[in-house]
Amino acid sequence: MKHVFPTLFVFPSLVAMASGATVTWDSSGVDGNWSLAAGWDTGNVPVLNGTDDAVIDNGAKVTYVPGGDFAIGAGSSLSISGGSTWEQTVSNWTRVNGGEISLDGGTLSRTVGGNLVLGFEDGTGGTVTLSNSASLSVGGELWFGRNDNSFTNQVANVQLSGGSSISAGGDVGIWFWDTDASGNSMNLDFISGTEVMTVSGRVGRRNSGGANNSVAWETLWNEGVLTIDGGNAGSFADHFVTSGTVGTTSYQLQSIPIPEPSTGVIALLGGGLLLRRRRR
Repeated sequence: MKHVFPTLFVFPSLVAMASGATVTWDSSGVDGNWSLAAGWDTGNVPVLNGTDDAVIDNGAKVTYVPGGDFAIGAGSSLSISGGSTWEQTVSNWTRVNGGEISLDGGTLSRTVGGNLVLGFEDGTGGTVTLSNSASLSVGGELWFGRNDNSFTNQVANVQLSGGSSISAGGDVGIWFWDTDASGNSMNLDFISGTEVMTVSGRVGRRNSGGANNSVAWETLWNEGVLTIDGGNAGSFADHFVTSGTVGTTSYQLQSIPIPEPSTGVIALLGGGLLLRRRRR
C-alpha cells in the first residue's frame, strides 16, 4: 500500500471542515447532557449524519448519555475547543463513519470500555486532529478501520500537534486493521514542534489475511503508517522515542521536540541582519 500524505499542518479536508449547519453548546459554560435540546443554541440536538456540525467551545463538559452508539457520519463534525470536554461514561461505542473530530485545546474522554472506531462501516473512515495540548482518552480501544477483513476503501487519519496526547486502555489499546487491504489508508501523523506529543497504550496490527499481532511503532514508521509532517524520511530514532514493552499496556510513543533557538542565537542572527543593512 502506498501512502501519499500532505505536508500541510492540517489535513486538506479540515481546511473547510464544516459542511452542515453549525449547532453550538451555549449553556454559558454549564456542564450538561448532550441530549438536552435546551443546551444548544438552535434548541435542537445536533444531527451528525451529514446534517449538522456540533461545536463545544465555552469550557463546558458535555456528556453523552446514550440510547446507543454515538456516530458521526460523512459531512458532519464534532469540534471541541477552549478547554471544553466531551465525555462518554458508558461502554457504547463511538463510531466515526466518514466524519471528523477536531480537538483544539479540548478533551474527548471515554472513561470506560467501548471503542472509538474510525471507519465502523465498509468504505468509510474518519479524521481526528489534536492541537494545543488536546487530549483523546479512550477507556476501551482506538481502531483505525474495523476488524472485518472484507472491509475496503477505509481512510483513517489522526494528527497530533502542540503537545497533544492520546491514551488507549484495554488489553489491546490501539489497532490498525488491514493496513494493506485494497483502498485502505491508515495514518497517524505528528506535526513537529517544540512540544512533546504522546501516544500511550498497546499497539496491534493485522495485515490482510494475517493474524492479529502486536506491533512496534518502528515497524509502522517503516511502512508509512506512522509519519511526521506527512512523511517518514530519515530514521525512526530521529523523530521518536519509545518506552515500555511492545505488546503491553505500558508501551508509549513520544515525539522528540525541536529545540527553540537560544537567546544568544537569536541575538546573533539579529545582529547579522543589522550589519547587512548598514553595509547596504
